[in-house]
Amino acid sequence: MSDAVNTSEPKRTPILSEPESRAVRRGVPDPGIALPYVSIPTLALWVASLALWVFATWLVLGAGVTAWITVPLHAVVTFTMFTVLHETTHHAAGRETWVNEVLGRLSVPFVAAYGAFPLIRFIHIEHHRNTNEEITSDPDAWTSHGPAAQLPFRWATIDIWYMAFYLRKSFDWKALGRWARSGFRERDGQIVHRPRREVVESVAVLTGTLAVFAGLVAAGLGWYLLVIYLIPQRIGLTVLAWWFDWLPHHGLAATAAENRFHATRVRVGWEWLLTPLMLYQNYHLVHHLHPAIPFYRYVSAWRNNEQAYLEQDVPIASAWGRELTTSEYRAWRRLSDSLQSGRSGAGSQDFHQLTVSEVRKLTPDAVSIAFDVPDELRDTFRFTPGQHLTLELTVDGTRHRRTYSMCTSATSDLVRIAVKQIPDGVVSNYLNNELKPGTVLDVMPPSGRFTLDHKPGTRSHYVGIAAGSGITPIISMLATALTVDEDARFTLLYGNRTSESTMFADELSMLARQFEGRLRIVHYRTGDANETAGSAYERIERGRIEAEALQEIAHDDVTAWYLCGPQELIDAVRSELNDVGVPDDRVHLELFYAEATTGHGVASSITAHIGGKAYSNVSSGEETVLESLLQVGANAPYACMGGACGTCRAKLLTGHVEMDTSYALSNEEKEEGYVLTCQARPTTHQVDVDYDA
Repeated sequence: MSDAVNTSEPKRTPILSEPESRAVRRGVPDPGIALPYVSIPTLALWVASLALWVFATWLVLGAGVTAWITVPLHAVVTFTMFTVLHETTHHAAGRETWVNEVLGRLSVPFVAAYGAFPLIRFIHIEHHRNTNEEITSDPDAWTSHGPAAQLPFRWATIDIWYMAFYLRKSFDWKALGRWARSGFRERDGQIVHRPRREVVESVAVLTGTLAVFAGLVAAGLGWYLLVIYLIPQRIGLTVLAWWFDWLPHHGLAATAAENRFHATRVRVGWEWLLTPLMLYQNYHLVHHLHPAIPFYRYVSAWRNNEQAYLEQDVPIASAWGRELTTSEYRAWRRLSDSLQSGRSGAGSQDFHQLTVSEVRKLTPDAVSIAFDVPDELRDTFRFTPGQHLTLELTVDGTRHRRTYSMCTSATSDLVRIAVKQIPDGVVSNYLNNELKPGTVLDVMPPSGRFTLDHKPGTRSHYVGIAAGSGITPIISMLATALTVDEDARFTLLYGNRTSESTMFADELSMLARQFEGRLRIVHYRTGDANETAGSAYERIERGRIEAEALQEIAHDDVTAWYLCGPQELIDAVRSELNDVGVPDDRVHLELFYAEATTGHGVASSITAHIGGKAYSNVSSGEETVLESLLQVGANAPYACMGGACGTCRAKLLTGHVEMDTSYALSNEEKEEGYVLTCQARPTTHQVDVDYDA
């Protein structure tokens, strides 16, 4: 005899399939927002919403105020409490799971008392997984599929559709019918597709709520149920379906799996009103790109990576619904003017025109680019291993600035970089697929402080840890150190998916053979299990870089560790090295991106010394120091705009700033007063910096 509810937990599967994950991850920049232990604004919104509900309820029950006043107040509570609920479904109310679980359940009664928190979370995550898919996959498609005349009705019945969607996804109705026909004796197949605990809680919440509603009606309190809950809730849900679903998604054909950048839009204009009124959902695109950041940081995330978003031609609409092109948006923001005045053109003291001499394929999605350097610029383009070049070029009528590491030995005469193609990346696609030898590009001389500090004759042993394109500065370091010093050794741990996707695979094998054991390479591969090493001094390990390998090498008196890759890898390696006692001053890193940790600044007068000239502007506190300077045409150096490269470093002379990230600065530099101006927001009303120091 079988029970009606399957007592075994279903096998857990990833939220996204691997193809979906690759599509979703494609080119999405780091938002630069750190999640706090508890999101105080979210908690404060819940408390304020509860206070408003108590006040509005007292107006009805205690003061006899007309429903024309109280119903809108209760409807506002539905909207604001949903924002709290929405945050918790994405684990954005705090780092601890229990914070989100508790706050989510405390919010649900004010939004849809008959819906359990796990049920609502499941439905909403289905929307993110299947954004803009068919109505059977994306539950929120209910709000935009159908004739225009039906849409208000659809918005007002979104919760009813959610329940129908959940029932369809959670139960095999054919199997349930067969089981019923057998007299509930023989069950054919799995009937319930959701976790038992979730189903039980959902059924309990639904039946309990209906019982309470029936009890209130039976007690003669049906009118109060209508004006305090049911009518305001219906108004609130209708507005939510309109603002959260229809406005950001209607008319967009791209799905999240196809192109996450094009699956929803931002709405600009009248932001002084719309941003607080919509609780930041006018920046709904940011939420879909970075679901786990708090709602009140959407604008900061947009500003942190505005250029990266615009390069993807994200959908943008005005406050009143007119679709804007990227160029129209730039003009509206006066962004094109600030970028034009802030960039260093050809012939300036920072950029020089170099001719591309070679474009060579390294992998199917990566190329190396070599430049002809005139004799008069040879000294200018001498570099220390690990440094990078900054390119400025025009693609499709828009000026872009990108940073790429040098990937040759500093003992050679080659000036060469490597560029990995990012799907939908405007610049990387151009450099990989369209750049030809003979093209002239604006190139800034080498810069950066992620560099090899080698002292010949000291029997040095270096370890490089890289993933993907993180190999580019590391290969320059190892080639240089092993060439100039016969006593130097280098161990490389290099993570990739397959040999075909491994940049410089042949060159690394050649170098391993050339230096006859002084260079040892361990490839970590997550793909093809049939790969073999290219030389006797290389080996291949399946999977990702493991802690055991670090522990083994750490006991070999390593001179310095050089790490280059995504932040997840960097943080894991640093933590492991710290656990085995490696001093911090021996660990050097270069990030693909870095996470922000602080908030906004204050209005301030900014002064900067750049190339012997002084520039001044007034910042509202929202802009970084660098952004404020670019607005007045300052020739400030910058490259990544993400705090990873350190190009925009300057010395703080007067005032104080808070940096969203400081990964690119050493502890000594911070103590000496250096800041990353692309990440620094003023916290005093006067800030002076010196880029020449």
